[in-house]
Amino acid sequence: MLTLVRNNFGIPGVVAVVALVFAMSGGALAARDYLGGPSKSHERYTTKAKRVLRGPRGLRGPEGPPGQGLRGPQGETGAPGPRGPEGNPWMAGGTLPSGRTESGTWIAGVFGPEVEPGVSEGGSSISFGMRLTLPPDVYLIAKGQEGKEHVAECPGSVALPQASKGSLCLYTAEDKGLEIGEAFPFVSGALLTFRGEPNAVSAGTWAVTAP
Repeated sequence: MLTLVRNNFGIPGVVAVVALVFAMSGGALAARDYLGGPSKSHERYTTKAKRVLRGPRGLRGPEGPPGQGLRGPQGETGAPGPRGPEGNPWMAGGTLPSGRTESGTWIAGVFGPEVEPGVSEGGSSISFGMRLTLPPDVYLIAKGQEGKEHVAECPGSVALPQASKGSLCLYTAEDKGLEIGEAFPFVSGALLTFRGEPNAVSAGTWAVTAP
């Protein structure tokens, strides 16, 4: 075959044919690389592009539903705590407890017109800090008559007013001859009327004990 080619084309023709074959082989290789064949240079550049080119971060997805974990077993019952201090009896039920006493001061004056010659009428009011369950009975102890008048109901004095259960005792410290007229007791206090010389004033202390 080679002899036939050499005889027909000569040495220069053979060289031209060999050169043409190598040129066609190289073009085929180049075309394979260009058209995406598995060349090493192509794989290297493709890998680098994948590593360098990165898209933007996507939006955060919606929050998922809460978990449905199993409820743990109930713990053991704790030991009882120590007993607390005794409560304040003054607040029990919002009323003064039976047998308890509260006290204060009072003053009365007569400044109205004369209802009869030389006699006018006036009054006084008393408010309890804690209301009672029932209105009390009212007693007026004249000045210097502590331990003599209404002793069972009012065993105290001006300096230390006291009263028996269900009693309101008024002890007189300053007496200008006033006499108690009417008493209107309530569970929260009392209204009192007095009679005496015009512009006269009396004052003292009081105590009430819940029934």
